[in-house]
Amino acid sequence: MKLSIIILDFAKSTRALENIAALLRQKTNFDFEIIVAVNAATDAKKQKFATLVSQPKIKLIFNNENLGYPRGVNEAVKKASGEILAIVNPDIICREENALQNLVDFFGQNPEIGVLAPRQIRDTDGATEMTIRAFPKLSNQIARRTFLRRLPILRKRVAYDECRNLDLSQIQKVDWLQSSFWLVARDLWEKLDGLDERFFLFMSDPDFCRRAWEADKTVVFLPEVAVAADGVRCSSGGFLAFFQKWTLRQHLRDAWKYYRKWHGKKNPRN
Repeated sequence: MKLSIIILDFAKSTRALENIAALLRQKTNFDFEIIVAVNAATDAKKQKFATLVSQPKIKLIFNNENLGYPRGVNEAVKKASGEILAIVNPDIICREENALQNLVDFFGQNPEIGVLAPRQIRDTDGATEMTIRAFPKLSNQIARRTFLRRLPILRKRVAYDECRNLDLSQIQKVDWLQSSFWLVARDLWEKLDGLDERFFLFMSDPDFCRRAWEADKTVVFLPEVAVAADGVRCSSGGFLAFFQKWTLRQHLRDAWKYYRKWHGKKNPRN
């Protein structure tokens, strides 16, 4: 099997079904499989995916509990047989029917790549979703969510953290990419032991990209291939939202684990 596509769903089953339908329409010269894992799979969620049971390209995994993102993805990868892994969020839609072929071709032509991601276009306004970031710094993350981002001393640092200086029309190496759509070589995934399960929902993607750079692999953004995304981010919100959204509080917990893990270590990217 050339490619295994991993989709972990928790609360976007309707969109996930659109995602899967679009993937099944992809034109490729290689075989691929789709592994759909559902966290906290209630009977209602299982019923949503019931129509997929007879599809030969699809494997279904129903987790009775919410395993979180890293563990949920890792468990799904154990069922995969592809030499390349595609980690894909449920809200992604591959509207271009040769998207997978172009991604896999580029990935195969550049063996130094550890993580590859396409451009994501928001359904709501057609803008490019910002999936690229500099490696996290605690002060920048605090500033981004508060009035501090407007202070002259921090404004440039926040802009750098959000990679606003990048030309998103260019193929380029970056610090890290959100794991909403990744291509990763199976051998690298196994070498790095997949996503770090100390995280529950966030921060496993900058952590994995950092370890990929340490393993002398690159992280590359490929804007020539575009996919659609719903533009809904569960980590969105400012300081006040912290008291209203569980996801933001979880983001802080996972961020603290990230900073503890990488504190005092050099940026692995040259």
